[in-house]
Amino acid sequence: MNTLGHTVRLLNCVTMLIVALSISNQSHAQTKSEISGTVTDEQGAKVVNADVRLLSRGGMQLSGTTDQNGAFVFTGLTQREYLLEVNANGFSSFVSEEISLVRGESKKLAIKLNIAALNENVVVTATGTAQRVDEVAKVVSVLDAQQIEAKHLLQLTEDLRGTPGVRIQQQGSPGALTTVRLRGQRAFDTAVLFDGLRVRDASDINGSAVSLFTDLAPANFEQIEVLRGSGSSIYGTNAIGGVVNLVPVTGAGDLHFEAGFEGGSLTTFRERFKGAGGTTRAGYSFALNRIDVRKGIDGDDQYGNTVGGGRLQFHPTQEIMIAGNFYATIGNARTNDSPFALPAAFTSAQSFPKAVAGLNFQPDFDNPDQGRRNRLLVGSVRLSQEINEKVSYSVAYQRVSTNRRNYNGPNINPAFQAFYPFGDFEFINVNKGSTDTFDARVQFAFSRANVTMVGFEFERESLFQQAVPSFSAFNNTTDRQRTYAIFGQHQLSLFEDRLQFSVGIRGQFFRVNAADRPEFLSAIAPQDSVTGDGAVAYFIRSTNTKLRAHAGNGFRAPALFERFGAGTFAGAGLTRFGDPTLKAEQSLSVDAGIDQRLAKDRVLLGVTYFYTRLQRTIVFTGFINDPLGLGRFSGYVNRPGGLSRGIETFADTTPWRGGSIRATYTFTNSDRATANGRVLREYVIPKNQVGFNLQQRYRSFLINFDVNHTGDHLAPVFESNFPFRMAELTFSGYTKANLFAGYQRRVSEGVTAVFFGGGENLFNQTYYENGFLAPGILARAGVNLKF
Repeated sequence: MNTLGHTVRLLNCVTMLIVALSISNQSHAQTKSEISGTVTDEQGAKVVNADVRLLSRGGMQLSGTTDQNGAFVFTGLTQREYLLEVNANGFSSFVSEEISLVRGESKKLAIKLNIAALNENVVVTATGTAQRVDEVAKVVSVLDAQQIEAKHLLQLTEDLRGTPGVRIQQQGSPGALTTVRLRGQRAFDTAVLFDGLRVRDASDINGSAVSLFTDLAPANFEQIEVLRGSGSSIYGTNAIGGVVNLVPVTGAGDLHFEAGFEGGSLTTFRERFKGAGGTTRAGYSFALNRIDVRKGIDGDDQYGNTVGGGRLQFHPTQEIMIAGNFYATIGNARTNDSPFALPAAFTSAQSFPKAVAGLNFQPDFDNPDQGRRNRLLVGSVRLSQEINEKVSYSVAYQRVSTNRRNYNGPNINPAFQAFYPFGDFEFINVNKGSTDTFDARVQFAFSRANVTMVGFEFERESLFQQAVPSFSAFNNTTDRQRTYAIFGQHQLSLFEDRLQFSVGIRGQFFRVNAADRPEFLSAIAPQDSVTGDGAVAYFIRSTNTKLRAHAGNGFRAPALFERFGAGTFAGAGLTRFGDPTLKAEQSLSVDAGIDQRLAKDRVLLGVTYFYTRLQRTIVFTGFINDPLGLGRFSGYVNRPGGLSRGIETFADTTPWRGGSIRATYTFTNSDRATANGRVLREYVIPKNQVGFNLQQRYRSFLINFDVNHTGDHLAPVFESNFPFRMAELTFSGYTKANLFAGYQRRVSEGVTAVFFGGGENLFNQTYYENGFLAPGILARAGVNLKF
């Protein structure tokens, strides 16, 4: 209660300060300013219907489009600094240098969009405020809407392949478990944000977003930002490996729509419909996406997924913004039985024998009535106001609701009858999670180069579990916990913005009801967590060189399942294996690198060294000397973790008109810690990954070619019979190539058609992820209508 009381008093003080400043602001009438301009191409022709965004450092965002003369205007602006971003189909994105306005000033800009130029983007993930990519001291990669559309991929995770430091793993047909790992870390060490607010599944065993990735589809996203390295000082739990921020589309201009249909291999169909528009005071966008896979790899892995997203943004005044976001997925999938180790896996003389299907492991196989149904609902609302040129604030509320149902029936595929000597096990498991988050931030700009942000976050999460059959009275349970956080960040620029610092700190306070702590633990509260973060960058303008470094802590809050989990074991009855007093996981990470621009900004090179150590983790272990004194023979405990280190490199270039090339290479040496203190090679993480992307636009044609190589990696495969021994097998690396081509044709005055076709895994590589067979070559073709 003391912490809550202090927090309430702090919020009251902040509220009174905001009100006072607002009144003061109203008492000093300001003369408004404006920014206007024209957008042309390289030949001087006007660019019509280009998307134009004006962003302030305080978080305000205005959107518009160019008219028939390529012109735009933002009026009624107040004195502060702005960034202007312009995007148009067929051109590289453009971001202005910082635009400083004083009272009553009008600025007119002449913007030229290039076809052969590196993309410029405004990002918000690194510090929580709008920045040009070249201003960021941390490592951020951006995938914009044009790049996503050119790839024509069904799942958002596939769009991330080839990003430095990112490992994508899909275990079987579309709709099977898909994970995203950053910098050699575990699957649950990646935080997911939707418009800057954290999205995770409270019913997930680790309280992460792992269960959500499979059904995420690229619907209504303006861009995807990937921050690599610890981000917990701003974004909280799970940001140990990094952060993936999904930025929704901000509508502007006349109402316009897009409808599409495509079909292909595995009897796959996708239908899409989206729209956007806006006025000077409001913007809106929405998207619907439906995927159907009627035949999986073995002909019986059906998958259906419906995704919808939308955004509404309203400006009662130029200084106030109210924005609402919505995103939802409903996925249904038939799933296979898991792979299992064969006797040969345990008789090899090698420590980690090469995985050979049918020899030392049985790949996943068809189960006709086993599957999952997952639902995700995300809704948020945010109020932002720039009180004056020095003070701004935002208040946001978000609710995340998940409902996962895993089931299995009595039916058996006759071809695999021998694997079921005692028949199949029927079950239904239901897990429902909900997370309510309140986020409030105030930003003080003491000067253009001296900015401080302070924030408060409250999170309430709930977990409901149901099992049929349950085998015990421990069923239909609901567990809860609350978390409070106070965080802050300071940004400082020196020497005409050549030297930039950012420092952040976060205090995380956990609250679990005493009644939920068994026996003597009712008097012991969970321990709080403190994390810090710092980044520095120095720009050598004479050579277009940026030197950068970043160090900080990441943390992961104990999940509800880890705090309160229990189960029934043969001969042991109902047994608790959760620990409500677990400490949060904590990591230390550092990285340092250099970015170099060459050839008049048509080549960008980068290299980064990274190191992450898991100082404290939460692990499930058996036969423990129970630190709780509750007689647990297995359960969750805190232990030191492993470490990862490596090098990320990339090269971006626009070597000719309409063409862009990106090449990446990542070396990762990742180790895990065992119960006896040994350090062994981490599962699933390859030491070598290579990515290559070529996009070529020629008149009405657009070609996208991706090649991504994943090196050999180690993975565990369990025996199917008691005592369920584990084999550690080395799975061969693979090269996955995708090629899609599109042709755009104007059908009528207001309608444009885009015809496209191509395929994934063009080399028809046969490979396994953790023993699950991946799809071979997949061809698709379709049409999109824009009107």
